[in-house]
Amino acid sequence: MCIIVREMQPSEKKAVGELFKRSLSIIDRVIFQLAFEDTQRRARKQNGGTLIAEYDRKIVGSASMRIQVVKSKRIGFIDALVTDREFRGRGIGRSLVDNAITWLEKRGCEVIYATADRYNSPSWNIFIHRGFYPYELPHQFREYGINFLRLWFEELYFIGFGTFFLRRSKDQGKPRETGELWHLLFALLGLSVVLWIQLLRSQGPLILIPAICVVVAFSILTHEFIQKLAARKLGLETTFKAWDSGILFSWFLALFGVFFPAYGSVYVRRLDWWYDPKKDRMGVVFALGPISSSILSLTFWVISTLATDNLLIESAKIGYTISLLIAILNIIPIQTAGGFTWDGKKILTWNKVVWILLVLATTALIVLDVIF
Repeated sequence: MCIIVREMQPSEKKAVGELFKRSLSIIDRVIFQLAFEDTQRRARKQNGGTLIAEYDRKIVGSASMRIQVVKSKRIGFIDALVTDREFRGRGIGRSLVDNAITWLEKRGCEVIYATADRYNSPSWNIFIHRGFYPYELPHQFREYGINFLRLWFEELYFIGFGTFFLRRSKDQGKPRETGELWHLLFALLGLSVVLWIQLLRSQGPLILIPAICVVVAFSILTHEFIQKLAARKLGLETTFKAWDSGILFSWFLALFGVFFPAYGSVYVRRLDWWYDPKKDRMGVVFALGPISSSILSLTFWVISTLATDNLLIESAKIGYTISLLIAILNIIPIQTAGGFTWDGKKILTWNKVVWILLVLATTALIVLDVIF
């Protein structure tokens, strides 16, 4: 099979849109289209371009490149990497990324960035096997200071919770990944701040702040520890990673009274581990997260019903809400390349019966609280 990779012509813009339509989910299509349109605007200023992969005069893949100057450094971005569903597994994505790297380096980019979901193995591993490495928030802040936000805006990273920045540079060695403890503390603080904002908005008693910290820690650690323990039983070493963009986005939503616990998830530690959604043993690990959160939510509900101390009652109600929402979000069957990477779609693909039982369990918890 002869695949030709070349720059897109302006007249082929509609054909690339058709590629998005037949190859991406609705959410991904919106996110990728935004990145693609931004690239076209930059192309007119010589700061962007789109590569296409062509087979038998049909566009079967595309990738967009953008260039930006941050702190006097010329940096490149690879985005909107798409392969036609019928042609996946034939090396088209690899060819597009290789050519995109060459395109950016020829134009003087010292550093190249991309974002990807660790469980989207085809995309993630393409970058990892080409010298990209995780570029986490502490690394970003150390290098760019507050200008790291420009990277986030460039990649629409604020709404890309569940994806991670990747970096490729010829001049610097790869930094060590930030430790799991840092990620856990950031997630605990991040979700606590969301609840503090909600408490201040409702003019609730400040005495609840310490209780919120305890309840948040217990809810998150229970959910993540159960998953980590199950993965270890399967012979897989895992690590928890905070979703920095999800945490900041949840702070923003909290200002308007919205509770959105997008704080992070457990991942297999090996960087180039390959996840197969239909065959992988991780399905049971994903399912145990919402199972444990549902049990914890029921426990908090019982405590709030039986307790007599007002502080304990209010704390238990917060615990019930947090754990229930964590369970609900992790059974919503939405997973996209551009973010929104909770476990629901993975559980549904692994075992539909387990997913249905989880839906029934969380529904029962809601009904229980409404009735009693």
